[in-house]
Amino acid sequence: MFAIHTGKKGIGVLEKKHAEYNEIFEKQASITFKLDEITKYLYRLKNKKRTLGEHKQFQGLISNMRTDIENEIANTDSVVEEYQFQLYNELLVQIKAIQTIVDDYENESEEYLYNKELLEKCREKYRSEGGKSKK
Repeated sequence: MFAIHTGKKGIGVLEKKHAEYNEIFEKQASITFKLDEITKYLYRLKNKKRTLGEHKQFQGLISNMRTDIENEIANTDSVVEEYQFQLYNELLVQIKAIQTIVDDYENESEEYLYNKELLEKCREKYRSEGGKSKK
């Protein structure tokens, strides 16, 4: 009788642990898929020329996805140890850093194009004024 009672308790513990591991695995798989999507969006954001408005909209989409993942991790049952999602938290920090770098690059690129345009206008003005003074 003691062996049967102990066996039932053991099976209960194993089933509980199995359910916890499955929950963790499913959540990790879901987060991995979402991070893969973010990576694809970052690649497309970086490698395709967009208007400033499109760039901001794309960045907002990526930020929303990143925030959703952060919330999903934060809302994980307290039974699950935090270390189970440590890697994902670090990846989210890196994604945020990449977004900042892409934004900085985009801003510098816009400023460069603006300055180039001003320089061209100055050259045209100089050429037209130079041509008038010679006559």
